[in-house]
Amino acid sequence: MTVQSFRTILWQKGIRDGAWLTWDRVGFACLCSGIGLGLGLIWLLLVPNSFGAPSGTVLMDYLSFWLAGRQALAGAPELVYIPADFSALQKELSGSDTVFGFFYPPPFQMLLSAFATLPYRAAFAVFILSTTALLYVSCRFITGKWLLAACLIIVPACANNAFHGQNAALTAALYGFFLVGVERQRMILAGIALGILTIKPQLGILAPVALVASLNWRAFFSASITTLALAAASVLFLGVGVWQVFWQQAPVASAMMELGGVEWGKMISVYSSLRQLGVGHEIAMGLQAAVGLGVLLCVWKAWRRTVDMAVRSAVLIGGTLLVTPFALSYDLTLLIIPCAFVIRDGLRHGFFPFEKILLAFVISLSASTPAFAIFFGLPVAPLLPLAMLWLGLRRMHLAADGREQTGAPGHMSGTASA
Repeated sequence: MTVQSFRTILWQKGIRDGAWLTWDRVGFACLCSGIGLGLGLIWLLLVPNSFGAPSGTVLMDYLSFWLAGRQALAGAPELVYIPADFSALQKELSGSDTVFGFFYPPPFQMLLSAFATLPYRAAFAVFILSTTALLYVSCRFITGKWLLAACLIIVPACANNAFHGQNAALTAALYGFFLVGVERQRMILAGIALGILTIKPQLGILAPVALVASLNWRAFFSASITTLALAAASVLFLGVGVWQVFWQQAPVASAMMELGGVEWGKMISVYSSLRQLGVGHEIAMGLQAAVGLGVLLCVWKAWRRTVDMAVRSAVLIGGTLLVTPFALSYDLTLLIIPCAFVIRDGLRHGFFPFEKILLAFVISLSASTPAFAIFFGLPVAPLLPLAMLWLGLRRMHLAADGREQTGAPGHMSGTASA
């Protein structure tokens, strides 16, 4: 074999078609990932380690969630929105100087109170297992295959979310239910899922744009009613005062982002990447806004022109992670949802050129962006949602070109081996 022929095979099979991404290799990687995730959680929650505080709590993000739920049960939910008091409470409980902020709206605090009835470590485990199970159900609805859904929930991003005790599996599941509802014309259910997603409002910025562009008014109004109902329920459960304090502390989140209180290397936004590269706040925010406007137009175009959910999901979720300046590495778990739609369609009809390798790139790096940013000074995180956005737009245009040339639904080249 000549060097030239080897390069041709490498390009054609390795990069263009991704022929080496067969089920046996993907399955083996997923098996290793699943074993690693299980052992990692056992080590984190049951074995003494460097994340353990003197009091026995685990110093991860979930500490703020559990305490927020406990304060709701104790009748003092407002305390979590007073940074100094909430920090003091965490230090008193853990015996450590490590503290975590809580910038979520009261409906999420209300939800967390159900888990706060359990001891801390048990609540941590139940929260991660239950939200990851919801993500599995969501992926199962999308793909129709239990094994594929199981593989998707143990990708690196999901493991990263689990170790932090974060809520990205829950938000990804809600996005999945929303998109499946739209695809299957269950607009009321789709709107309910989107309304619940307001527990993390920055992740729902573009969804109303998508619904208006596609004229899905039932889903739009269902989401609006669900949002109002959740807010009303939180007032009944927590009191109206908690909303007043929540809005008063809202600027703290912006200040934390601007001043680097949340380490820029751990974030995934265009803004945080520019700040890490030395760009000032005003210019970084201006460029973030410009990117957001471009993304909004992409979402409008995709949801206006096609009903292909592989396109819609990739553009909407990729765009969502690009439009918000405040998102962290575990939020890349949301990319599991468009991956599920694209893989489903690729297995049915074949993949477009370069899709497999692009999906492998997104999935394999989905938990590694902080390492690139912190240790190598390379803020690569925005490339992952950008790749997903580009994949969706490219798929839309290639499918349209195929229809114009054949007079039939556009077909995809490539194999369906993985």
